[in-house]
Amino acid sequence: MSTNRRNFLKKSGLATAASMIGFVGSAAAAMHEEKVINQQEWSRKKNPVVIIRTSWGDTNIGDQGHTPGLIALLYQYVPGVQIILWHGKDVPETEKQMLQNYPDVKIVHGKFYEPEKPFEGPLKEAFDKADLFVFNSGMAMNFGLYGHDWAGAMSGLTAFVWCREHGIPFGIYGQSFDKFEHPSMEIYRNVMSQAAFVYCRDGESLKFLQENKFRTPVLEFGPDAVFGINIRDEEKGLAYMKEAGLEEKKFLAVITLTNTPPIGSKGDPLNPVNRSPLQKKQDEDRMANVREMIIQWVRNTGYKVLLAPEANKEMQPAKEWVYDQLPEDVQSKVVWRSAFWNVSEAMSVYARAHSIFGMEPHSLIMGLTMGVPIIHAWPPSHGRKCFMFRDIGLPEWLFPVDESKAADWTNVLMQNYNNYQVAKDKVAKAMQFVHARQKDTMQVINKALQQKV
Repeated sequence: MSTNRRNFLKKSGLATAASMIGFVGSAAAAMHEEKVINQQEWSRKKNPVVIIRTSWGDTNIGDQGHTPGLIALLYQYVPGVQIILWHGKDVPETEKQMLQNYPDVKIVHGKFYEPEKPFEGPLKEAFDKADLFVFNSGMAMNFGLYGHDWAGAMSGLTAFVWCREHGIPFGIYGQSFDKFEHPSMEIYRNVMSQAAFVYCRDGESLKFLQENKFRTPVLEFGPDAVFGINIRDEEKGLAYMKEAGLEEKKFLAVITLTNTPPIGSKGDPLNPVNRSPLQKKQDEDRMANVREMIIQWVRNTGYKVLLAPEANKEMQPAKEWVYDQLPEDVQSKVVWRSAFWNVSEAMSVYARAHSIFGMEPHSLIMGLTMGVPIIHAWPPSHGRKCFMFRDIGLPEWLFPVDESKAADWTNVLMQNYNNYQVAKDKVAKAMQFVHARQKDTMQVINKALQQKV
């Protein structure tokens, strides 16, 4: 384990101990204390019910990947678990994959509050029998980072408050935390301090919560749920590779990110309909560096490049701002994927990549789970989540996208190409750390599921 990871995990443990002492009056600390004192009187239910709030969207395979990742971990480490997925919006592709891979999982929809309607139906029934509620990975627990939707931010906390009032343990798994603008800090701190656990997927988020005196009994680093993913669609993946002329371990997957709006959307601060002059300049400079990196990769290795989308909105920019502007000798070695895919097909293709370069993080996580070396050129607008790669032991593969150049990325790519086994060994070591943390987080979840007998 690197000194960096050891230090922040040590600090995490010290902070956890201190928070438990200072939180004796809370229900969470009282429950913990009682379990320690009367350990022989407690045991876990044979078939505990866990509700997961998850599946943020179908148009981004990272959003798709959080769900099967956490499900796989729960099935591996929590014997007999019954899983209910709570989907707040329509995600048919994600649900289709879940039913294909995890047919025992149940899916419910709905909201805690709808005007002039009582709280009833499948969602209420799910919470009535729940033994634990888990809010899955992402960066939804922020206020003032991308906007000031007070009603939306507060509604996101409603389920936690309801669980607290009804004696249901709850926790947050693999989130990043960037900003709690006034007056939200006090509210988030109060609610999250009553959680059984809060796992931050990067050390900077963990430090942020610790410095702001969040008192959650278990407040630690815990990997993004996508690190648990293991689903594939080999039939589709292999068929696509054959069609595209991609050979195993002889192509670089490239995932771009631009300041462009989601398809059919009005846009948002991260993805504007009308780019500012600064955002236009960012896109021009970033894509110029991506093109140069691709040129050097193709000419130095002779291997192909796959322009692969993590979000469906990035397919057209990848064509117009990367593929169409490449020199002819390089363009002939580049495959532009013109149809969006789901996470299981992407997994089957990424597993066979030589390396993956990405401005989005989750395709990179998928690659790491299958032993593929990665590079992450991170945009500052995406907050602290990029540091997860540093914190699992891969800082040399992490670059701020606007403070680095194609030469920096190409240098790492060629180092890994020339010393491929060394690169793969780095991935294996990082994943050993991830697996150890996953095991520890699941032990905490098992403890949260304990009930008096």
